[in-house]
Amino acid sequence: MTTPLPLPALDGATALVAGGTGNVGLFAVDALLRAGADVLVPTRSNAKFDHLRSRLDPELRDRLIGLPGDIGTPEGAKEIAEQASARTFGGLDAVVSTVASWHQGPPVLSGGYDAFREVIESTVYPHFVIAEALVPVLKSGGSYTTVNGPVGFTETVHSSTGPIAAATAAQNRLVLAIADETGGDPRVNDMVMWAYLGPNGTRPGSPLQGEEVGAFLAWLAGPEAAEVHGRTIHLRTPDQVRRTLTGAARSGDLG
Repeated sequence: MTTPLPLPALDGATALVAGGTGNVGLFAVDALLRAGADVLVPTRSNAKFDHLRSRLDPELRDRLIGLPGDIGTPEGAKEIAEQASARTFGGLDAVVSTVASWHQGPPVLSGGYDAFREVIESTVYPHFVIAEALVPVLKSGGSYTTVNGPVGFTETVHSSTGPIAAATAAQNRLVLAIADETGGDPRVNDMVMWAYLGPNGTRPGSPLQGEEVGAFLAWLAGPEAAEVHGRTIHLRTPDQVRRTLTGAARSGDLG
């Protein structure tokens, strides 16, 4: 994987990417490694971690560290936080949470309570338990970024995507409440990704490349984004990414 985009200087930093073996996580991990950070990736599957490692350039792999465990449960997230703390001096510099996933099913009411509850529990709850465990182990001045999807922010909501629309909207409100609680230290932001990424990389027709998403997430973790806090950032276009990464962000580019 290669990217011509400028990246922040993160040499000596340690970042953790929740969901790092997933479709979005791959690009976040790659960009953070290219920026110079050591990257911790919690994983329940050695096979998925090995696959992630195989997709990275060989010179980056030594700074990729797997943490065994299930970060999506309260107990597992606390164990991951302990492992992360043991590998750092003074705490993590950045956390990127890419655990959001897509869901489309039957119309919301006919799908029933159990189907709705499953979507909420599998998408919103992990963001709470991850933040509860990892925000306290971030260094002063650190960064916490969640990746969200756009379906909860569109004017039209279709019945088949009702549960995931509710989940993404709830995620956003949760993250902004956490941002209010931290008061800016650490910085907390929710990035709404208007890109289509799949197991084989960027999907055809996506307005953004995965490398652009990853580079923007790395930028949010870096010193250039020190004043960015409590934002809902809609990442929509390559020009928006390039402007931000080159220090020429316009009004609205950062929420």
